[in-house]
Amino acid sequence: GTAGKAVMMLSGGIDSPVASWLALKRGVDIEMVHFFSPPYTTEKALAKAKELTGILANYAGKINFIAVPFAEIQETIKEKLPEGYLMTVQRRFMLQLADRIRAQRGGLAIFNGESVGQVASQTLQSMVAINDVTTTPVIRPVATMDKTEIIKLAEDIGTFDLSIQPFEDCCTIFAPPRPKTKPKLEKAREYEARLDVEGLIQRALDGIEVTPIYPNEKFLDDKAQEDADLL
Repeated sequence: GTAGKAVMMLSGGIDSPVASWLALKRGVDIEMVHFFSPPYTTEKALAKAKELTGILANYAGKINFIAVPFAEIQETIKEKLPEGYLMTVQRRFMLQLADRIRAQRGGLAIFNGESVGQVASQTLQSMVAINDVTTTPVIRPVATMDKTEIIKLAEDIGTFDLSIQPFEDCCTIFAPPRPKTKPKLEKAREYEARLDVEGLIQRALDGIEVTPIYPNEKFLDDKAQEDADLL
């Protein structure tokens, strides 16, 4: 990549692989940061994210995939904080972790697949409450696209069919039924401060696993594919 190095927050969804492709298209050398929460998320969810990275590696040659254990953070937030702020504080942690990993690995920016107003955590108010944890540029290539446009691109680049395979990822497992669409920044800070932020972040960083992924590398066995087709 000629534009420098960055981390990409990759989920198993439709949007983040498209955002990844758009970053690669601009010459950004991206490394994937993927949060996984065993035992709540399955090996299949992790394999799916790796396989999506394999498709994207077609446009890059090789992409490092960084798996970040997130279960302890999710459990702690669920146990200690009010439900309405679960999602907001969870995403503040994700962004802080992505930023630490970026700094450790010499990256300059953070990319993600957020699209304005698409879900509760992606309203502008939510972005204010979440983005607060870093001064690093957070770049959102699909921010202004609607779902139809994103899906069209996903189909064009070959990630769509895999993205819609229904394996639970850590964004969905502890999702509250009514997350706040207008979280208040002060409250988010206040709630987060009740937790051992530094300890939680350090333990997650201690558990990361980095896997280099090559074009079209497969991680899901055919059995998983068949199971998904039956659903």
